[in-house]
Amino acid sequence: MTLTSYFGSEDMMDGYHFACVMGTCELCGSDKVGTLRTKASGAVVDACGRCIDRLGLEKPAPKPIVNRPRETGSKSSVVRGRDIMKKQEKELSPDFHIRIRNARKEKGWDQREFARRMNERLNIVQRTENGNRPTDSLIKKIEKVLSVELFIDVETNNTRQTGTSMSRSMTIGDVYDDLLRRSE
Repeated sequence: MTLTSYFGSEDMMDGYHFACVMGTCELCGSDKVGTLRTKASGAVVDACGRCIDRLGLEKPAPKPIVNRPRETGSKSSVVRGRDIMKKQEKELSPDFHIRIRNARKEKGWDQREFARRMNERLNIVQRTENGNRPTDSLIKKIEKVLSVELFIDVETNNTRQTGTSMSRSMTIGDVYDDLLRRSE
């Protein structure tokens, strides 16, 4: 394939901005190097950066970025996922282990019977009732077997404490302020 057939005409080769591609340098023969299409002695060649610098060839200018207006009525190509910073609608109750224990006792089951009905090991039930957080699948199984709700609605806490509190630790800024007050 000739270059003029690739570009169409000599005029198109002159005004074309070339991008860097991985290939073989036609001047030194280096394989798998970043090449730029440039002119050497009137011929358009793919050359590596070293050859372009060494031979003083003209580096092609980068293609200008053109901002085209979007067509109206076209669908957006942006894929929107769920916001990972947003909290879930429900969260595990802080007293889940107490709710589980109370629901189990209401049914009249000991821990061994409860574990048998859930098809789980006894130590899983013991750890859960002692406050170790179970997996989500186990929570759903417990909710089903005991007919108890362990997930509660999230309560947003948008309150902030203002003023100084003596319960916080001293910071470097506090030490600096104290030092300035004493020096006055």
